[in-house]
Amino acid sequence: MKKAIILVGSHFTGKSKTIRCYLKPKLGIDENEHRFVRNGQDGFILSQSFEESGRDVDYVIEKYGQYELLILSARPAEEIASCLHRARTQLEAAGYRVNEVNISPGEPDSFYDQKADEIIELLDR
Repeated sequence: MKKAIILVGSHFTGKSKTIRCYLKPKLGIDENEHRFVRNGQDGFILSQSFEESGRDVDYVIEKYGQYELLILSARPAEEIASCLHRARTQLEAAGYRVNEVNISPGEPDSFYDQKADEIIELLDR
C-alpha cells in the first residue's frame, strides 16, 4: 500500500527541522539525503513545503509517484495559497493513503522528536 505523510504547519514552525534533525536519523539517512527504505518499501522525502519551494503538486506526484512512501510538507489549509487540500486530493487519486502530522512553532526539541516517532509509526502501519 502506498502511503504519504504530509507535515502541516505555517512558515517557520519546524517542519524541516522535524524532518532533517529527527526523522532522517531515525530512517538511517543523512540530512541531505531524500531516498530511504522502510520495511522493504522505497520512500522519498521533500522537507521544504510546496509553498516555500514553489513546486507544483502535479509535478511532485508525477516525479515521485513511483515511490511507495512519500513524506511531504505543506502549509495549513486555512492559509492563503496553501497546497494542502490539493496535495491530499491528488495523492489519494494516485493511490496513496494520506496522513497529516501537525507541527507547532516554538515547542521543545522533544516535541519534534515525538513528531518524528509519529511519522515512523504511520509508515509502519
